Amino acid sequence: MGSKVVLDTNVFVSALGWKGASRTIFYKCIEGNLKLFLSMEIFHEIKRVLNYPKLKFSQIEIDEFLDQILEVGCLIENAVKIGIIKDDPSDNKFLECAVTVGADYIISRDIHILKIKEFEGIKIVSPELFVRES
Repeated sequence: MGSKVVLDTNVFVSALGWKGASRTIFYKCIEGNLKLFLSMEIFHEIKRVLNYPKLKFSQIEIDEFLDQILEVGCLIENAVKIGIIKDDPSDNKFLECAVTVGADYIISRDIHILKIKEFEGIKIVSPELFVRES
């Protein structure tokens, strides 16, 4: 089994909508090379964001992708509460999930998360950096 990862919502959206590093990472999760973890809070955010009209995903694409996420990912309940991201407190859910499972990486494009760089031994990187280094 590979590294334990927590993916930000923006990585899931990119994985569905575009070719590139985010899709590569999601495929590594499907293939079992990475172990994907997410909380119900993260899953609900993914579901909400994928339905944004500007993204133009069909309901079938969304439903199939959500099913795939649930099939591949380990859904967990966050065991800790963290409040270090003050600019966007809702982003703390990614840290909470990662700390709960002892993740190796949080992969994100969100500046509020990326600027932390590392938290309790968990590396925080962009999808592109992760793909380059792995």
